[in-house]
Order: sequence, then structure tokens, then C-alpha cells
Amino acid sequence: MKAAAALVLALLLPACGPAAAQALQLPPPPAARFAPVTGARVPLDAVLRDDGGRTVRLATLFDRPVVLVPGYYTCPNLCSTVFEGVLQALALSGLKAGDYRLVGLSVDPRDGAREAAARKRAYAALLPGGTADLTLLTGDAPTLARLQTALGYRTVPDAASGQLAHAAGFVVLDADGRIARGFSGVRYDPAGLRAAVQAAARDEAAPSLGQQVLLLCAHYAPTSGRFSATSMALVRVGALLLPLLFLGWLWRRRGGRP
Repeated sequence: MKAAAALVLALLLPACGPAAAQALQLPPPPAARFAPVTGARVPLDAVLRDDGGRTVRLATLFDRPVVLVPGYYTCPNLCSTVFEGVLQALALSGLKAGDYRLVGLSVDPRDGAREAAARKRAYAALLPGGTADLTLLTGDAPTLARLQTALGYRTVPDAASGQLAHAAGFVVLDADGRIARGFSGVRYDPAGLRAAVQAAARDEAAPSLGQQVLLLCAHYAPTSGRFSATSMALVRVGALLLPLLFLGWLWRRRGGRP
């Protein structure tokens, strides 16, 4: 049985590459982070201001799935890249206007309607349907702190530059304000984004463990409609592992007798 387990381990480690081996020694989590929890609910009673300076209760925006992009509007580095990546993925996703609402959330209480409006004008040229379904929000520090906690989003102010260190990513939420899926990075899979919005519209449950393994390790290629060699190797290893575990259980039940 030990030999069988060693064989499975030998097959599994190369399948995920060097990153899988290094995952055994995780570094400490960074102070700035983005770790959304599927099913967590944002506070829909939060009161903010939109890009026109109007008071907005967050719940009024949740008449459909919401693509919520945290950041801040005066960010000189990452935030515009993140938002443009979201816009690009939405444009390529095949989703129609009205399938979702796109919402930007400044996590910097120093941002106001003027900064939000300027950023909205900059994004207008990238939106095929205009800015009708785009809302950029600002708020006070306590309200933003509540939202960041719900999103698993944490920023770290830099006293020297006055900027906020933050992670890159966004979430898709259902009409009840629950996180359906989080996306990290600055470039996103249009097919994955479409699936997340459609799942949020249907109020589907979170992916199963098997689906999450495929999403995390499979490297699905939307252009070819196939899973990569890595994912198929993992599936084969799983198919080998289950019979071996069953045989081991039978062997132990029989007291190690052949």
C-alpha cells in the first residue's frame, strides 16, 4: 500500500508542475490582500454616493448580478489596469447589456464624486453600450471598511506616497448581494466571467470540490474548448487513486491476508 501511495504521489506532483511542490511552504499572507469568500454577503444597507454625487443605498443596484470592482479612482498604477481588464473580459464574454450591472467601488474615502465622474468618462469609450449600466461609488471610511471586510479586501496606506497598496481583482455577486465568484489578477477569462454572471443570475450554489479543482488546476482553454494536459493528468491520477484506496481498505478489513 505504501508503494501504491508513493506511485500516486509521483504521478501527481509533476502534473501540477513546480508550483504544486512549492505550495507545501506557503509564505505569510501579505498585509494587502484580496480573499473573497464564496457565499459571503455584502452589506446592502450601506449608503454611498454615486459618480453624480447622489446618495445611493447599495441594495438599489442589485436588481441583477453585479460585477463589483474595488480599487480607487486616483490610483496611478494598478486600478485602471484592473478595470480595463474587466471591461475587456466583459466585451468578449458574449453577455448582453442588462445581463449584469458593472459597479466600481473606491476604497479610498478621499475619493469623491468628481474623481468618480472623471474615471467614468475615461471608461465610457471602452463600454459598447455606454455608461448606462456603470456606476462608480464612493463612501466614508466606516462604510468602506464594512464593505472591504465583506469582500475580503484589505488595503495598506503608504505614508510616504499617500497611495494605497492593494491587490488586484473583482467579484461577481448575485441579486441578494452574495459573492458568486472572485477573480484575481489583471486579465480575466471571458468564458469564466460569463459563467459566473449566469450562475449568479440563476442563484446557483458554489462549485463542487471537483469543479473547484478543475477551475484551479485545469487551465481550461476557452479558445479550444478543451482542458489542458495538466488537468487530464490530474483526472487520470484521481481515477487511479480511488481503486487503490478501495483495495487498501479491503486489505485492512481482511487483516492483511491475501
